[in-house]
Formats: sequence, structure tokens, C-alpha cells
Amino acid sequence: MNYLHENAKPFYFKGNNIGILLIHGFTGSPAEMRLLGEYLADKGYTVKGILLKGHGTKVEDMEQTNWKDWISSAETELIQLKNKCDKIIVIGLSMGGIIALNLAARFEVDSIISISAPINITNKKAYFSSILKYFKKYEYKPKKELAKDIEDYLIGYDKTPVSVVPHLLKLIRKTKWRLRKVKAPVLILQSKNDNTVKYDSAEYIFNKVGSEIKKLVFLEKSGHVVTVDCERDKAFKEINKFIKDIGIVEE
Repeated sequence: MNYLHENAKPFYFKGNNIGILLIHGFTGSPAEMRLLGEYLADKGYTVKGILLKGHGTKVEDMEQTNWKDWISSAETELIQLKNKCDKIIVIGLSMGGIIALNLAARFEVDSIISISAPINITNKKAYFSSILKYFKKYEYKPKKELAKDIEDYLIGYDKTPVSVVPHLLKLIRKTKWRLRKVKAPVLILQSKNDNTVKYDSAEYIFNKVGSEIKKLVFLEKSGHVVTVDCERDKAFKEINKFIKDIGIVEE
């Protein structure tokens, strides 16, 4: 398999009996979860950064996939990790956050951490994608000047196949219906400066999940990909603190 970049490959760090599944976002790759993975591995956890089907290779591969493929990729990796570890935490970024919540509604896990998960998307054209796909093949992403220390961790497609956007929306709808079934402790991280996902998405998830233990943390300066942005250290510390606070780690 030819990857976009070395960091687009899935990764695995063997640690203790607490397994953490990291799920990247729509059109992204494991690269955007790599720094978080290294941070958690350094804390002693077993960490698995997965690659969703159709991602991290070439955009034509993604055009051949749908929401069921993305969910199925994550399910397979979750089951494999459950066979290796006694406790499981699922952490997802963007669409990965939606997938994490979807999995938690159907599988027994010990905690979920949702980062920048979309319920409401800022780009209104997304909601017309089922029609637009017949007129436009790709939506090109604006080029950004990236800091040297993060350019190798923002590895993803430079354009979005319009034909798969309806599948993202369907995944969101199906997960919204399942949020009440999520019972494990949930941490929700969302930046108010996110230009991709409306920050009220986080409030919706917080209000709808069936978890007794839940926490919502807003960031102020980060963009959508919190895991590589300017407040990533704060986000990582919030994640580690939450894991400890809910009692998963035995002192």
C-alpha cells in the first residue's frame, strides 16, 4: 500500500493493560493523532492509531468507500484492541469523534473522548452535497501556511470527494439517534475558534449522551484539528486528567 506520507500509516505502541484507540477525521490520517498517541504512550498506555478505509493513500480510494466502511474499520480495530487490553478508551477527532460515540453506543468501553466532533457543520454546501456531487467532483481545500513543527502531522487529502460527503452526514444522523445509548464516561473537547464544526455541536453531544459522568471543555484559540494546534498540550493534559479522574488508572 502506498501512503501519502510515512506518518499516514497506522501506529501501535505497546504499554499497560489500558488500551486507547485513536480515530482520525474525515479525509485525514493517523498523522493527526500521532502526537497525542506519543503523549499517551509516554504515560504508559497501550495506544493504537488506526487508519480508516479509503484514507491516507489516494483520494480515489476514498471515493470507493462509504460510512459503513469507516465504521467497520474502527469496529475491527476496537475488537482487536479489546482482545489485548482489559480496559478500553476510544478517542476520536472530528468524524473520528462521531465514530467513537457510535462505537460506545454499541460496544462496552470504559470511556470516550470526543474532539471537534461534528453535529453541525459550518460549510452549508455540505448539506447540498447529494445534489452537488452530480456537478462537482471535488471540493478543494484552501492551502495554509503551516508551522514546521506540525506540517508532518497534518497529512490528509487536499481535496474532498463531494460524493462521500452525504455519507458523512448520514453517519452523523445515525450517531445522533444513538447518543442516549452511550453510558461510559465522556470527555468532549471543542474549540470555539473551529471554522469547520460549529461549537454548539459539543453542547448537543454533552446534553444528549446517556453518560452519568461527562465533561465539556472549550478551547479558545485552536482550529479544527486540536491535536496538532496551539492548545494541543492543554488538550492532552485534559485528556490524561480525565482518564485519571474517572478511576480507570489504578494508583
